[in-house]
Amino acid sequence: MLGGGVAKQVGVFGFGYNRANYKFDQGQRWGRFTTGRQMEIKRTSMFREDVTDLASVSASKLKIYAPILTMSLGYCLTIFVEARSGLKFPAPPTFASGLYLQCLGIAFGFMTLSTWLCFHAAQRAQVAMVQLRTRRVRVPVPTQRQLDSARRILSTYEEQSVYDMFRLPFVMPNSGNTPPGSDEEGKPKKAKEADKAGYSKGGLPGMAAKMKGKVKDIKDEAGGSKKEIAHAARIPGTTAGAPSWISKELDAREELPGASPSAHGLDAPSEPYEHFELVREAQKEYWCAEAYCRVTFLIGFMHMIQSFAYWLTLHNIAELGMVWNAMVCGITLSAGVWVMFRLDVLPDHGGCFPIEAAGPSVSCMSLALAYSHSPSQSVIDISRAVAILCYLMHLAWTFRLYMVAQPANSMANHQAKETGGRLFNQSASCETPTWLPAAFQHVSYLVAPPKTKAQLAQEQSDREHSKASDDPMVKIDMTPWYYTR
Repeated sequence: MLGGGVAKQVGVFGFGYNRANYKFDQGQRWGRFTTGRQMEIKRTSMFREDVTDLASVSASKLKIYAPILTMSLGYCLTIFVEARSGLKFPAPPTFASGLYLQCLGIAFGFMTLSTWLCFHAAQRAQVAMVQLRTRRVRVPVPTQRQLDSARRILSTYEEQSVYDMFRLPFVMPNSGNTPPGSDEEGKPKKAKEADKAGYSKGGLPGMAAKMKGKVKDIKDEAGGSKKEIAHAARIPGTTAGAPSWISKELDAREELPGASPSAHGLDAPSEPYEHFELVREAQKEYWCAEAYCRVTFLIGFMHMIQSFAYWLTLHNIAELGMVWNAMVCGITLSAGVWVMFRLDVLPDHGGCFPIEAAGPSVSCMSLALAYSHSPSQSVIDISRAVAILCYLMHLAWTFRLYMVAQPANSMANHQAKETGGRLFNQSASCETPTWLPAAFQHVSYLVAPPKTKAQLAQEQSDREHSKASDDPMVKIDMTPWYYTR
């Protein structure tokens, strides 16, 4: 009778003790789930901000370039209609009027193309951003089923094993393994494997005599250490562990990672992050348009300034008879074209002062000779020869623009340059892709997702061994370049 009473008291004590622990653990469990979900939602919100920031670069350029381009197109249309020469005075030489209207037409065409490329890049980036934020990079709000699975009511205590319900503290060890990353984080791998072997081979914890394997096997698995042998045998007071429901929860988290507090199972999102790679793939569709928007922007404005120079030369000489004013206007605006070209094109990629862009200045000499007070056949012939020189200069100017605007098609590297040929910011990954015109690398400002050190090392290795077929920088949609060409 005395033994039965003691057993009853021990059982009641064990049941109440373990039940109180279970209630406490479930409160902690729910708090861990909500905290993990909140942290994951904040992390995903930062990922969504990354997508927005990377896509907003093209939209920011649209806000700057589009108003300037549309106003300049209006100027070109106005000049086409209102600035015709020869309406009130005798018509000027045909070559000068032809070059003036040709430059104006080229400016109008390239500005129209630049406007279209600008809108195209911004809209494609906006569509990619909306697609990723609504389909792939979504806030991991838990479903009702996940909330119900994380919430435990007290009646679920009855679903525990009999051992866990009546386990006596400091006498009977826990039946489950300690969760990874807790107080056993620094344990060697062999010790963890031995920890698993003690319970799976021996039935009830601590009952080493009933193990199917021998103590020698445990000693071999544990590496010979007495402390690790104790872990393997689950000796009370020396073996760390946890209730079995924790092991079951960790197993379920591995099988269903989306239902875990972090929504990634036992691990965090691995690098490279998925949303960065998705944005990198989307940028291949509009990056070329974003880059050549800047190239066509420059070509259009330079030809517009040249058309103004030709018109002022015609107006001053053919209509007003002011030769020196024509010289000043031609030289000044030609110098402006040189400065624009020098600022946007690197010197070592054809960005030196292009003499062939000084067509308006040379046309002043031709018109001055043609409108001399005492013309002779020699003077007229010299005037015509200078006019032919103007055509040749424009032909050379077209070839130069084609060469600086074409893709580099050279080996990519991680050292972009600034104006003047200086090296760019070397603390970050500043790449010059093979498809980008090398002459415009300092004014393109294409912002790409960051890469891991492993990705950068792999790209460098592929380039050294000519295996860059999978390089994200070489699979770009080059349709805008074909239009520009």
